Amino acid sequence: MQHKCNTIRVVRGFTLVELLVVVAIIGTLVALLLPAVQSVRAAARRTQCASNMRQVALGVITYADAHRGRFPSRTHTEDVSRHLHWIQQLAPFVESVDSIRLCPDDPLGSVRMNGLPGSGVAFADPQHPDPTKRFTPQTSFVANGYLSFDDTVLNSKGVNNLNKIQARSKAVMLFEKYSDPAVVADRTKQIDELLESHFDHTHSPDWFRWYPSRKDRVLRTIAADIQVDRHGNGGHFAYADGHVELVAETQVNDWVNEGFEFAKPNR
Repeated sequence: MQHKCNTIRVVRGFTLVELLVVVAIIGTLVALLLPAVQSVRAAARRTQCASNMRQVALGVITYADAHRGRFPSRTHTEDVSRHLHWIQQLAPFVESVDSIRLCPDDPLGSVRMNGLPGSGVAFADPQHPDPTKRFTPQTSFVANGYLSFDDTVLNSKGVNNLNKIQARSKAVMLFEKYSDPAVVADRTKQIDELLESHFDHTHSPDWFRWYPSRKDRVLRTIAADIQVDRHGNGGHFAYADGHVELVAETQVNDWVNEGFEFAKPNR
């Protein structure tokens, strides 16, 4: 007599404990990799910011070369009917001015590029009914106030022509514009930011007014004009020969302590 044997095959799965261990291991790996990924992304944004700034600086140089050394005009000119930005004048001299005018790490980049549509505020609303009062896109970069971007500026302490700069590789032409975190989510402050009277240049000739008795005030004044810590602990400076450097915040502090007016050309 032949007997049939029925073999039952048991398929064993993961236990709950094993599954939790796997999840824990994956979580640990992700936690270890995340800072590295964030660091790579930050480095990419920093590189892109420097690249954009360099292209803007080269645009200024090209503009100046085409206008006998004259810089593009800025605010505080005789024509107060418009609220224009000097970067608009670079459009014919760069491939795409809109793609390079912002730093990827600028938290106010969107506001500076788009303004406040529908607000009805003159020079802050790109849809304003009066074409002469419509918002003009700004930039994450700000001109060194020592470089007088217009000859009509009264009592100028700076240089009004690129050809008058003796050492271009040492003369700072552009900084990264300061972005106040309080402005990011406050519409009233956004309007004030867009309508700031010196929105396109620094007041660098006045930075060291309180030196040496109030070095802390000098530092605060500088930090209110330019972003000295946007990329980790530093900010980009663009020089009159077109190169860009990432300058550490500690370096700026050292310059202030030494009384070195780093924004002053031909020093």
